Amino acid sequence: MMVFSGFLVDLASVFSFLRWIKWVSAFHYASNVLYINEFRNLQFCLSNHTNVCPLSGNDVLQERSIDYTSDWDLWKYFFALTFMAAISFFMSYVKLLYIKKVK
Repeated sequence: MMVFSGFLVDLASVFSFLRWIKWVSAFHYASNVLYINEFRNLQFCLSNHTNVCPLSGNDVLQERSIDYTSDWDLWKYFFALTFMAAISFFMSYVKLLYIKKVK
């Protein structure tokens, strides 16, 4: 799942029939939340005390193809993570209900 999050490998270089896996990867949603939180509206300026800023955080997000323009873009990834966790907890609960109990 970490490979298909886009953190280790650029998703454009992955075979097209495997790209759908990013939508079920929790790492994909978590890394996008972190990218948006850390890079949105950030300026990377030179350290020689000039006002030259060759790169912005928005450029990094555009390069990674991450939607960041509205607040919903951040929250949709957060809600997807919450939904995946809730589904996992529910499936675990159902599995625990059907475990054979012995005395």
